[in-house]
Amino acid sequence: MKRLVFFLPFFLVGLAFQMQAQPGCHTISLDGIWSFKADPLGMGLQSNGLQMFPSLTETITLPGSTDEAGKGIRTQGLSSIRLTRMFEYKGPAWYEKKVFIPEDWAGKEISLFLERVHWETKLWVNGAYVGREESLSVPHIYTLGKFLKPGEVNTIRLRVNNDLIYNIEYSHAISAETQTNWNGIIGKIELRATDKVYISDVQVYPDIKGKKARLEVTFNNSDKLSLKGDLEIMGKTADNLFDIPKKKIPVTGNDSLIFMEIDLPLGDQIRTWDEFDPNLYLLNLFLNVKADKESYFDTKQVKFGMREVGVKGSHFTMNGREIFIRGTVNSAEFPLTGYPVMDESGWLHILKTCKDYGLNCVRFHSWCPPEAAFKVADSLGIYLQIENSDWRFTVGEDKTVNDFLRREADRIFKEYGNHPSFVFFCEGNELCGSGVKEFLSESVTHWKRDPRHLYTGSAAYPYVPENQYNVLYGARPHRWKEGLKSRFNVAPLNTLYDYSEYVKKYPIPMITHEIGQWCVYPNYDEIKKYTGVLKPYNYQIFRESLRDHHMLDLAEEFTRASGKFHLIQKKEEFESYYRTPGMAGYHLLQLNDFPGQGTSPVGVVDVFWDPKPYVTADEFKSMVSPCLPLLLTSSFVWTNDSIFTGEARIANFGKSDIKKAVLKWTLKYPDGKIYAQGKLPAKDIPIGSPHSLGKIKISLKGIKKAEQMKLIFDISGTSYRNQWDIWVYPSVLPEVNVPSEIKIVNSWNTEVKEYLKQGGKVLLLADTADVRTTVSSCFSGISWNAVWSGMPPELLGILCNPSHPLYAYFPTEFHSNWQWWDLVIPSKLMNLDHTPSTYRPLLQMIPDWNKNNKLGLVAEAKVGKGELLICTIDLLRNMDKRPVARQFLYSLKKYVSSPDFHPEEELSEQAVDVLFN
Repeated sequence: MKRLVFFLPFFLVGLAFQMQAQPGCHTISLDGIWSFKADPLGMGLQSNGLQMFPSLTETITLPGSTDEAGKGIRTQGLSSIRLTRMFEYKGPAWYEKKVFIPEDWAGKEISLFLERVHWETKLWVNGAYVGREESLSVPHIYTLGKFLKPGEVNTIRLRVNNDLIYNIEYSHAISAETQTNWNGIIGKIELRATDKVYISDVQVYPDIKGKKARLEVTFNNSDKLSLKGDLEIMGKTADNLFDIPKKKIPVTGNDSLIFMEIDLPLGDQIRTWDEFDPNLYLLNLFLNVKADKESYFDTKQVKFGMREVGVKGSHFTMNGREIFIRGTVNSAEFPLTGYPVMDESGWLHILKTCKDYGLNCVRFHSWCPPEAAFKVADSLGIYLQIENSDWRFTVGEDKTVNDFLRREADRIFKEYGNHPSFVFFCEGNELCGSGVKEFLSESVTHWKRDPRHLYTGSAAYPYVPENQYNVLYGARPHRWKEGLKSRFNVAPLNTLYDYSEYVKKYPIPMITHEIGQWCVYPNYDEIKKYTGVLKPYNYQIFRESLRDHHMLDLAEEFTRASGKFHLIQKKEEFESYYRTPGMAGYHLLQLNDFPGQGTSPVGVVDVFWDPKPYVTADEFKSMVSPCLPLLLTSSFVWTNDSIFTGEARIANFGKSDIKKAVLKWTLKYPDGKIYAQGKLPAKDIPIGSPHSLGKIKISLKGIKKAEQMKLIFDISGTSYRNQWDIWVYPSVLPEVNVPSEIKIVNSWNTEVKEYLKQGGKVLLLADTADVRTTVSSCFSGISWNAVWSGMPPELLGILCNPSHPLYAYFPTEFHSNWQWWDLVIPSKLMNLDHTPSTYRPLLQMIPDWNKNNKLGLVAEAKVGKGELLICTIDLLRNMDKRPVARQFLYSLKKYVSSPDFHPEEELSEQAVDVLFN
């Protein structure tokens, strides 16, 4: 009875999968409970090959990881710079499973398929050593035929080692910053049985001009049988609308590997693949051969797309049409598991989000995704930049690492090369080292043997002349460690600039590297989503810091206001690339949040790819449309005695030319009432960018008071539109009749204090030289994060209540916009941490989430018997040239002169004293 209880489950597993198997290939899933033993010191395998563990005493569930099973060292500390693993394990670990092999598998070619492993495996079957595999990017596959015993229970033992097998340093394939260096086996884990002669590989090379596909087919014939038979190929488009003409090819030979090249005509109507029409073809190959009166049969199914990616000057082409890359970086963030999702449903959530938000490309930063990602990208029409697991600063110092990465690249091309979404390939990220250029030049030259993709050596730098395109660092408004010298901080916005000087450096396409790194204040409502192996102690630390600063009630407002502001910055950044002649595209860092490297909440979706509360997919999509109207103007702040001037342009990387396009422009008041409108002459808009549509001039003299106007461009008969805020202020403001009992002063001194003691009212327009501050003023938001960069900017824009009477004569939203530049740049921030817990400034600056200081630019309080309104914005200098500052001062004076000025919160003299030198 004991034998029956032991054997029966394994027999049933084998039988069930045998019955469900497809002709030509049978499978047995090895999912489930395995025996397990940790071996962090590597003592389980001696140098002579002797195993020291006769039995594995624990259990683990696969697919899965040691983190999920609670194996390894339980983490004790907390970190504010990344998510925290609950259990960490590094080194060899042993996995064992017993499985019944059906008798009818005798004489079959049997293999063990491990879809993804971290990252070295060694295999024993029934105690005999089978071999070793290594890869972070493709499945580990072992041939087992001679080691297995059909009709019996067999023992499979694996040693999985996630140690630093090769020093690839910071690659996101193993980085603690994102997916973690997990140990385990994920994805499909199965035994596969085919006939002794089978189709081992099919590579498809589209030829659109020839209306055919070239197939390179490899047959495995390990016993070197003398074969005679045929290969029949049938196919259709994946939507079943068109059939491919059948083709039958004779197959003969007796080599262990037999190669065939086949031209496969696809018919007169070719359905191409791209971002707009991701048409796919489905091929079925049927091998039927005989040898020594034995018949051998196998089938293979291959999906591919008819697409040809190319280069035309500084632009990419897809099937001959210019395209513009609107990409995001994916850094392998999987907070629930610590490892990549392996099924199509998981990748559909990620990649459909990218598509819904208007993007057409995903760059996999120093890692390669699994097969499911390619399949989903194929179906959605998303261009992928795949990268080797390489982010080294020591390229050239270790030949074995270079050799591993060369082999790894070849494995990637073979495993995923048929996918039409696999458009670009890059060695890795920001590579440095004494031998980096030689290594990259040799690599790119080698890769070019496969013409299905375009190749570049390294993202960001260095450049090598063998590149077919560049991903280069620099063309962005805020470069790394640029601090307060970045574009958005040194001058008010104009849209007359572009990045032509970068494009002109090289005659090939340039994608600009890792742009749009503007941060949002963390959304603490996300904390409850972390139900897996990674815990958000960083976010909890930030939240508790905000609580300690008595502002937890403002968390949601901080998120919404900083989110709106980071969208404004991203929009202008995107448009600057569309404005640039010859620009090939951008890689956004990134659409989703990055949970490591100091914690960088840069996304418009969170790390789980769920929407954030301040923007919808459609709103974001309108900012990155393939066809986008553009505005070139010298300023977005005007006075009503001037004439607004601008030029309308358009970038068209849509599906086709636009014939006789008419741009309609409208300038509207905030309530939607039209102030002015017009049309520009009709023009044909070919594919490309940028195309001028004409000049626009609008007299502003009819706008009588300060207004935040909306300028809207629409291309008639299409969905293509864009809009910008334009601020118009009176050129001359009436004098404010400030009551005589209100003193307007520029310094905090004994006279002011005495006046307040007597019950007076004071408007303190502080000389910024006198303000004691702890944070540097800036206009832009935080780029990436201030902890990682170690320098400002350290703010996330303003937060205010636009309906407060202070702003009655100063039109604004509750968040920063471009008009605030002239106010926040020449200001000094008040640190109000010492004020009562309920005290709030009227104009607040959103702090770095690492510090959470209570920071203000305008504050009011009862001081003694008096009432005080403090402003630490420079409203004293060059006021004749600053219409925004004049209007803000006007609104301040109107407020302090009104009955609405009646502070309720109290501050002591001493509390005000500490604000000034």
